[in-house]
Amino acid sequence: MVLLVFVLVGGGVWGYFAVVYEREEVRAAVARGEYQIPDETPEEVAQAETADWRTIYPDTIPITIGGVTVEASVADTLTKRIKGLSDTPYLPENVVKLFAFGVPGTHSIWMKDMNYSLDIIWAAENGEVVHIEENVSPDSFPTSFASPNPAWFVIEANAGFVQTNDITLGDTVVITAQ
Repeated sequence: MVLLVFVLVGGGVWGYFAVVYEREEVRAAVARGEYQIPDETPEEVAQAETADWRTIYPDTIPITIGGVTVEASVADTLTKRIKGLSDTPYLPENVVKLFAFGVPGTHSIWMKDMNYSLDIIWAAENGEVVHIEENVSPDSFPTSFASPNPAWFVIEANAGFVQTNDITLGDTVVITAQ
């Protein structure tokens, strides 16, 4: 019994010092510069983001908003609509999020877990733009935004999309049939 206690205590002490030694080795390697993360230039970051946006938004369809054609990542289930663009690192300039509700309503949108500002566009079943909220900040959470007019679809785009593309009430959203 004494031998078992001795082995257990000895093993514990040996394990403790092994971890302490390993930590010291890692700290020394960091101090020597062996674990430095190389700085990426903004161009390299932009190229990586452009190259991998389809991993974040894999299934897109072309849609036209007021004459501007973009790729739409479709949220057509409750789970996808709840998630929306939350926790996404960015939204490419030519991509929007299309929420297809399948019923007319005010359809509230919030900025929970968002990393960037958005323009939000509500459209009726016939595609007519019925409401627009521009430059909605992530800081606006928990406030939610809704259309005063019944909408069938909601589109989220990068902040500035509405102004840049001169999107106005009454413009048409055309969803290309797949």
